[in-house]
Amino acid sequence: MGWKLVLAVCVPALLAIVILTAEARGPLSASIQSCKGVVAPYFNGMAMLFSLYAALLASDAWQKDIQARRFVSGETNAARLIAHTAHAMGVTAALMPKLRAYLEASSGEMDRGTVIRAARGKTENAFDDLVGAIVREPSLDSSSRAILIGEAQTMMRAREDRVHLASDATVPLKGFAMVIFGAITQIALMLVHLGQRRPMRVAVSLFTVSFSTCLVLTAIFGAPFQVFMPHQPGAALSDVLKGL
Repeated sequence: MGWKLVLAVCVPALLAIVILTAEARGPLSASIQSCKGVVAPYFNGMAMLFSLYAALLASDAWQKDIQARRFVSGETNAARLIAHTAHAMGVTAALMPKLRAYLEASSGEMDRGTVIRAARGKTENAFDDLVGAIVREPSLDSSSRAILIGEAQTMMRAREDRVHLASDATVPLKGFAMVIFGAITQIALMLVHLGQRRPMRVAVSLFTVSFSTCLVLTAIFGAPFQVFMPHQPGAALSDVLKGL
């Protein structure tokens, strides 16, 4: 996460330096300065595109944080419900070891990407064992068995949603697209201020601050399990294990 924040701060600033340097003294300086006549509505169009995309990413990041908390809560609540139902139906000895094995495997899926993929098979095998124990338990009637299987499926759906959210591979692409839109907007600001170098530098610098802020917020909120919930779901599932 640290290197992402460094990039989020540095990339907009470097782009601004390159653009202003190219306008002032680069090999393209003469060509750029001859492009006078670009009017302000051109910048408004580019700024609107950047603003809409930034708002979309902000909404997406906010929703991810909410979903992450909901998925972890859904998995832990379903696990507790299975334990309480097993106690009420008198099948604790048959189901509790299987439920413990599932929770231990699922709580190991705390890291992102490769680690989650490596641990997925172990968790899914533990879930299959749990469902198999429910199906084979002779003391359960059909309605009790259906209740326990439904609770187990709810727990597994929450876990699958959590894994999918934590393994989201689109975050870098979304950040790259924001960099493209931001760079285009910086160029637009430069073009509409040709012949007015001081206002140009002020305008590009102010937008660059906003550009960096958007990237930083996206980097932070776009990965809730790495920033705000680094110990989840391990901490929540460990609490459930302690109560079994």
